[in-house]
Amino acid sequence: MTTKKKQSNPLYVVRNNGVDVESASGIIDLLLKKTGLDRMIIVLENLLNILLSQVNSYPMFMEVKKLYDSLFEKLIDLMFQAQNMMNSLQAKKST
Repeated sequence: MTTKKKQSNPLYVVRNNGVDVESASGIIDLLLKKTGLDRMIIVLENLLNILLSQVNSYPMFMEVKKLYDSLFEKLIDLMFQAQNMMNSLQAKKST
């Protein structure tokens, strides 16, 4: 029998003035849920899957690849900005 170890300090997201409470699996999940982007990720994923299903030639593949590359570049930039913000918040807390 395997038992799942409970997290000692779970993260929660409170929405709708305290009506809805959801657990978050990590910092990224917390940020996505807190900003409401978790719902947009599903829409974006479906849109990219539709685009990928339309690929039937190499030029079309290259256009979809450009779209994916620009999207991931923006996501990586956003992650670096979030990390810098978290670091600056931690530095303020420690002072």
